[in-house]
Amino acid sequence: MSLAMGSPLAVADGKTAPGADSDAIGRIGSTRVLESDIVAADRVEFERLRRGFDVQQHQLQVKYEEARHALLQKQLDLLLDRKALEVEAQARHVTPEAVLADMHVDEPTEAQAHAFYDGNKERINAPYPQVAPKILDYLAGQARDSANRAFYDELRNKHGIAASLAPYRRSVAALGPARGQSNAAVTIIEFADFQCPFCRQAESSLRSVLANHPNDVRLVFRNLPLEEIHPNARIAAQAGVCADRQGKFWEMHDAMYGDQGSLNPDALKSTAKRLGLDTGRFSTCLTDGSANASLEADTKAALELGLDGTPSMFINGRPLEGDVPEEKLERIIAEELLRATRQPG
Repeated sequence: MSLAMGSPLAVADGKTAPGADSDAIGRIGSTRVLESDIVAADRVEFERLRRGFDVQQHQLQVKYEEARHALLQKQLDLLLDRKALEVEAQARHVTPEAVLADMHVDEPTEAQAHAFYDGNKERINAPYPQVAPKILDYLAGQARDSANRAFYDELRNKHGIAASLAPYRRSVAALGPARGQSNAAVTIIEFADFQCPFCRQAESSLRSVLANHPNDVRLVFRNLPLEEIHPNARIAAQAGVCADRQGKFWEMHDAMYGDQGSLNPDALKSTAKRLGLDTGRFSTCLTDGSANASLEADTKAALELGLDGTPSMFINGRPLEGDVPEEKLERIIAEELLRATRQPG
C-alpha cells in the first residue's frame, strides 16, 4: 500500500490487487479508501470508542453476575423454606398452612413510629401526623419480613436444612483514608460524595457500627463525586485529599458532612483554617490539580465496579448501595464475624 505524502488520510493505491475493491469503503478517483486508513487517521478517537465499549461490557458482566447470584440465592431460599415447612408439617401431621398459622408478628407501636421518624426526619421532610400511617405500614412490613425469616430459619435449623451458597463478593482495593484497626475482620469500603444527602445520612449508621465494633470493623473512604448533579462535589473531594496530606482527612470529612452548604472554595479554606491546617499548603493543593490523580483512581475503580450512585459500600466485598440502615449493616457484619470465626487458623 502506498501512502500519499502530506495528506492527513492514508489511502491505498487503486492499481493494486484486482478484485480488492471489496476491501474498500470509499474511492477518490482511482484510489481506494480502506477502513484501516480511516482508523489510522484518527486512531485516538477509535481507541477511546473501544475503551468505552470495554468498560460498558465489563459493567454489564458485573451487573449480570450480581443479578444472577441474587436470583440464585432467592430461588434457593424459596426451595429450602418450602422443604422446611413441608417436613415440619409432616412431623406434626398437619397441613403447611396450619404450621404457618403459628407464626407471630408484633405490630409496630406509636413509639417505634416516632423513633423512626426522628431518625429519618431530614429525609422524610414532612410533619409526623402527615406521614405516620405510611411509617406504620412500612414498619409493619419490616416486622412481617423479619418474623417470616426468623420462623423459617428456626424450621431450617430444626430439620437440618441449610444453605451453603457463599455471599456475592467483588474484589475492591481498600485504598484511601481509614478508620478502625488495620487487622479488623470486617472492612467496609465506601464510595461517597461529600455533597450527597444520602451519604450524609449513611454517616450515622457507619459511626454507630464503628462504635459498636471498635476492634472488628474498619472503614475505608473512596471518592465518587457526582459532578453532574452536585456542583461542589469535586472541589469537596479535592479538599478531602488535600486535608489527608496534612493528616486531617477525617476532621475535614466530618466538617463537610456536618455542613454541606459550605463546600465552595472559600468556605472550604475557612474550614481548613478552623481545623488547624496549613492554609497555604491547603489552598495550593486545592488549585494546582495535584489532588486529581487520587480522584481519577477512585472514579476509575467505581466505573469498573459498575457504580452509578452514592453511597455505595462493600462489606468484605459484599456490595450495598443507597442509604443502608444500621440494622442491615449490623446483620451483615455479624455474618462476616461469624464466618471469620469458622475459618481455619
